[in-house]
Amino acid sequence: MPRQPRFSKDDIVAAGLRIVRSSGFEAISARALGKELGTSSSPMFTMFKDMNEVIDAIRTAAEKTFTARMKGVTDYFPAFKEFGLRLVAFAKEDPNIFQMLFLGKDARPEIAESIARECLVAVEQGYGLSPEQAELLFRQMWPVACGIAALCVKHPEDFTEEDVSKTLSYHFSGIMSIIKSGREPENIKPKPQNHE
Repeated sequence: MPRQPRFSKDDIVAAGLRIVRSSGFEAISARALGKELGTSSSPMFTMFKDMNEVIDAIRTAAEKTFTARMKGVTDYFPAFKEFGLRLVAFAKEDPNIFQMLFLGKDARPEIAESIARECLVAVEQGYGLSPEQAELLFRQMWPVACGIAALCVKHPEDFTEEDVSKTLSYHFSGIMSIIKSGREPENIKPKPQNHE
């Protein structure tokens, strides 16, 4: 009868998340996982087909961590601001996981975008926006929230929670004011030349 594996798939994935958190996604390797688990790398491949499958499982677990962090975000008003605050907090508290999910070469920002769009539906209803207006609001607010979060990966001390809250509120209020007024924002134009 074959010996039962000492580690489960969940153990391997949890070890992978620990490595990402402490050293970044680039540090993931079969050898690093074996070392983290106190074994050789070979037991992993009795449960996973190859290293790509291990990495996919680690990414999926990281996405679940992020999704759990966003649970209930639409219970707040405005929900998009709560989403932005949580996104930035996640980047500050779990920068290497944030970087793996949203900034790396194989990033999958769709998970965050789908949650943000759920928030936008709540904003659309709460502020009486048309779907087109809500989409415009989303296209303006999304890069602001993501940009602050990305900056916080390397310099979390640059943005307090109060700073983030105010920045999101200012942008939201400004964009909402433009949308509600129906006017277009001003374009950049050259200054008039002063001819003497």
